[in-house]
Amino acid sequence: LDTRGISICPARSPPRAKPGRFAASRGTMAQAARERFAKKNEAEDLRRAFEKLDTRGDGKIDTDELNNVFQLLNHRTKKTEIEDMIWEVDDDCDKCVNWPEFQAMYHRCRNDKTGYEPRRLFNVVEFLMNDKDDSGSVSVEEAMQILYLRFGKGLLDSQLEEIFGTSDTNSTKDLSLTEFLHSLNMSQVKQLRSKVTAKTYKPPPQATKKR
Repeated sequence: LDTRGISICPARSPPRAKPGRFAASRGTMAQAARERFAKKNEAEDLRRAFEKLDTRGDGKIDTDELNNVFQLLNHRTKKTEIEDMIWEVDDDCDKCVNWPEFQAMYHRCRNDKTGYEPRRLFNVVEFLMNDKDDSGSVSVEEAMQILYLRFGKGLLDSQLEEIFGTSDTNSTKDLSLTEFLHSLNMSQVKQLRSKVTAKTYKPPPQATKKR
């Protein structure tokens, strides 16, 4: 009561939120921000990779352009292999890869969980997207940026190990296009073999004793 006999209620403090709820909310917001940032960066890197391969600037990539890029990166490959890279993703059969076909190829391989999607051109694109300084090689630090945004902190080390043989971010190890493609091919073959083994393996029948 105050001096006039009027009852005064103490001001109520706002209800306290549970700490776990705030932590979960912050985690969700951080994850959403990371995904938005990753998608924006990925789209920009993909466009940059296409423009690197489209040396004529006509909106299409053909075998000659691919071969020229490979020569600049000191990567030796047969003409028939380059033609196969184009053929695998050439939906309109014009012996070129345009921007929509390029995008479709990338996202098919990016979202493929089976490992059976043709990846030869995709692996080249992965190299170009990671080679941010256009040095002709990919460092652990460069690859870490894309891998972290794509797989998160939990799988970052294992992904670096698969490609570089080390997860040490201070490593000075760089991979050329040839070395990068070899690492990705070995990793994908290993993945396919593990899936086939898991699905097709049958334990041998238990031997029964003869009486």
